[in-house]
Amino acid sequence: MDKSKLETESIPKLLMEFSVPSLIGSLVYILYNIVDRIFISIGIGRLALAGISVTLPLFTFILATGLLIGVGSGALISLNLGAKKKLYAENILGNAVVLFFIVGGLYTVIGLIFIDDILKIFGASTDTLPYARDYMSIIFYALFFQLSFIAMNNIVRGEGSPKVVMRMSFIGCGLNIALDPLFIFVFDMGIKGAALATIISSAIVATVYFYYFCFSKSSKLKLRLINLSLKKNIIMGIISIGVAPFILQVSNSIVVIFINKQLNIYGGDILIAAYGIINSLGALIYMPIISIYQGSQPIIGFNYGAGNYTRVKTAFILAIKVASSISAISFIAAVFFPDVLISPFIKNDAELMDSAIRGLRLFFSAVFCLGFHVIVSTYFQSVGKAKITTMINITKQVAITIPLLIMMPKLMGIDGIWMANPIADAIIFSVCVYLFKKELKVLKSKENLASIETA
Repeated sequence: MDKSKLETESIPKLLMEFSVPSLIGSLVYILYNIVDRIFISIGIGRLALAGISVTLPLFTFILATGLLIGVGSGALISLNLGAKKKLYAENILGNAVVLFFIVGGLYTVIGLIFIDDILKIFGASTDTLPYARDYMSIIFYALFFQLSFIAMNNIVRGEGSPKVVMRMSFIGCGLNIALDPLFIFVFDMGIKGAALATIISSAIVATVYFYYFCFSKSSKLKLRLINLSLKKNIIMGIISIGVAPFILQVSNSIVVIFINKQLNIYGGDILIAAYGIINSLGALIYMPIISIYQGSQPIIGFNYGAGNYTRVKTAFILAIKVASSISAISFIAAVFFPDVLISPFIKNDAELMDSAIRGLRLFFSAVFCLGFHVIVSTYFQSVGKAKITTMINITKQVAITIPLLIMMPKLMGIDGIWMANPIADAIIFSVCVYLFKKELKVLKSKENLASIETA
């Protein structure tokens, strides 16, 4: 993207140009996970679905680690390519790949040795533990590929090739959709078949990414043996940038653990299965909003750095409007048409359907707040104030949601578990309204100062 476009082109056009590839890639990735759960629920049953739901914090932690390496190295690569330091950018790529091997291997060893203990901590019951164990025992063997797939998405995006990421997402999703029914139904492998489909599709995409960096003429960088030696300054740089999304995802993982634990105490496996469905639908809502943030970030960041505060404000407000519209549509769908959203996951299980419908309505009862507070909180990251973004996210998840998950069930039973998240959303929404108004005043004063200096 030519810099002049960021300064001069229509903000709505820029937002669409930057958001759409991210949106398509995100939706494909979410579909990847949703299809997995649909096949497991229909083909194996509610206990298997509950077993998969117990593993959600583990996958969130894997995602967090992939983002730690991927976002950190991707941002450093982008900065160094912009500074015409291609050789150093290739050094960063090499260090990132070594981290995949080291961290993936470490997680595999720990996971396989302590698999039952980990799953029990995450809320597995006597009935769901065998399903969760069968699934994760296969996933753990291929964590290197899982980490590589997640991290490479961000690295290739940092290299400046978002369309490649979109194509890889389509390949991974298509493979998973094709292999799931083959392994689950045709080969009668049950939940192990679902896990095998997941790791094969991830492994193929990761392998294609490695081919891209080793042999493809399209890549701006090359993966070279000379760059596989770890360097402390590069590792620290990756961690310093990637730690914010890592903390966010880890806090999300902790919240999911608490929800599973409370659901197990107050309702059992059927509610954990219902939450697995709700969580998948939540991701379907959340990722498009994140795509709007990702699309607005370079527009806001560049123009903020260039002192074009009017364009910053225009992009900021437009991103809020688009994200809030997504939230409003999601609220209407979840509250008024929950059966339409849930029915693809459930076959001939009226009890699970009723539990999931009630849970969905309550869990998403404040989802109309989501778009606003996500864009406002992530805005500060775009303008170099990442500590504010991190503090908002940690406050919501750790300081508000977790205490509510402990207290609310004592007052309202199962409904209290479902209501903890919307109450937290409403509280953070209020905080973000205050921050939004304050930031508009800051931008206005910067606009006035800039106009005086220009005059």
